[in-house]
Amino acid sequence: MEDNSNPKANQGYCVICNKETCFNEYGPWKRDDYRCHLCNSTPRQRALIDALNLFYAEWPNMVMHESSPCGPSSDFLRARCKSYTASHYFKDIPAGQYKGIYRCENLEKMTFPSSSFDLFITQDVFEHVMCPDAAFAEIGRVLKPSGAHVFTLPWYKDKNKSTKRACMEKGEIVNLEPPIYHGNPIDKTGALVTYDFGMDLFDYIVKSSGLNTIVYLHEDRNLGLDAEYLEVFISYKSVS
Repeated sequence: MEDNSNPKANQGYCVICNKETCFNEYGPWKRDDYRCHLCNSTPRQRALIDALNLFYAEWPNMVMHESSPCGPSSDFLRARCKSYTASHYFKDIPAGQYKGIYRCENLEKMTFPSSSFDLFITQDVFEHVMCPDAAFAEIGRVLKPSGAHVFTLPWYKDKNKSTKRACMEKGEIVNLEPPIYHGNPIDKTGALVTYDFGMDLFDYIVKSSGLNTIVYLHEDRNLGLDAEYLEVFISYKSVS
């Protein structure tokens, strides 16, 4: 199981496989390159499942929606959660309709009724949203009272203020910073990075949605939790 040619490999337990495994470092950027030998999950994917297990142990029985699912953690959620649904934003079909198993939804203006979900999941999505304030507000709307948005994104703790990297003007994308693209499960051209979120993220979310946010960081190589930007954020909706 262990890659003997990789001196940084270590034995451990994967919360996605639910098995003993080996975590191998295939490159210098651990957030993408420190992978489980069995399921190929990355640290941020394992971190999200670890956070769900800790804060919402009954998540398999909760009503969950995930926007822009991708990778072993999304597959794990779909397999384990009885009331899991998922969506992508498809430009070629109307919102609310389906392409295969995925519903078409725009995070900035969703078609779901209010108070629909116990948990809303996004994994490295919000750094690609053009109007994140609208998207955070929409998630707050569709969460049930006491529901939560559990998510990951690159968080720049050295920045006091978030940086807006792109905007829309007259239906065209305008880059305010040199363009950066990340992988996109439904578009080979990639996903444009629109925001670099800094320390003002928490105020930004509460002003946009009314949701308060906590940040959870668990570093443990025995669980394959060691990487850049490993934080998991939980924005929770009050009961009243």
